[in-house]
Amino acid sequence: MGYFRSGYQGLFNLLMFCVLLGFAAVCGCSESENRNALAPAEATIHPISKELVAEVLAAVEKNRRAAEIEFAPQFEAVPMAPMQRLPTIAEVMAQLRLEFPGNVLNDDFTRIREIIASETYIEFLKRTYPQENQFQNFDEFWELASLDTEGYMAFLNKYFKPPHPEPTGADVSVLHYMALQERHINIRLYHGEDIAWDTRFEMMSNDPMYSWIKQRFVTDGRGDIILLIKFLVQFSVWVEHLQEEDQERTQAFFLEHGTQKGFLRFALEEPVRLGYLLKDFTDVKVFKKWVDGGFSKK
Repeated sequence: MGYFRSGYQGLFNLLMFCVLLGFAAVCGCSESENRNALAPAEATIHPISKELVAEVLAAVEKNRRAAEIEFAPQFEAVPMAPMQRLPTIAEVMAQLRLEFPGNVLNDDFTRIREIIASETYIEFLKRTYPQENQFQNFDEFWELASLDTEGYMAFLNKYFKPPHPEPTGADVSVLHYMALQERHINIRLYHGEDIAWDTRFEMMSNDPMYSWIKQRFVTDGRGDIILLIKFLVQFSVWVEHLQEEDQERTQAFFLEHGTQKGFLRFALEEPVRLGYLLKDFTDVKVFKKWVDGGFSKK
């Protein structure tokens, strides 16, 4: 209040004067006889005129804006920083094409491996998959993102029903390990390498699968061989179906965008599928034949 009086002392005095005059006029109307008796003959009280009221209101309105400015917080306005727009797929593709000119799909997959190891590509993954924030390179990303817990659990629930215990995270981990081995077997068959028997025998004879089979398919010292066989057959067919989906998805990119542009776009939009392909394909000619449906059973 002290600040207000010092800054607007003249206006304050004028308002107080008006209030006092009004009070005097009211008192004069209600106690006119007493006042006439007590006041000197030459003293006359005049009511507040409309002109004076208008002048006061005009002065208040004139000084209101100045008062608002002085009472406002005393700091400079800081302009808001513009919101950062994330680059589009097309913009990231253009940047990668500048950094890595030439064919994206070359004879030995070296160019695509260079691309997915680049800072531009890794930063794109971090923006696109913020939930997988514990990775510094593509391999670490793929280890986290390739674990399809929901899909694995849906498959396990078809077979492990009461009286069997419900599937757990440990079952998911073993099934993921088995799926990686099964995918590898199928891709090597496309390369002319029949490793199915040896790979499956070694897998079932060693941990983690060996201990898991005993835990899941052996009850009271007796093994449920029929359930085990049924499970493994359906599992093999299921993985093969997943790989057919990978082939169809890859082919769709190649048909829509061309081989080179399509493979780069596939790397940006389907990094998990890309990881599966680069994990097992070693011959680009075999890969292209697979993309074209050369190994499809349909």
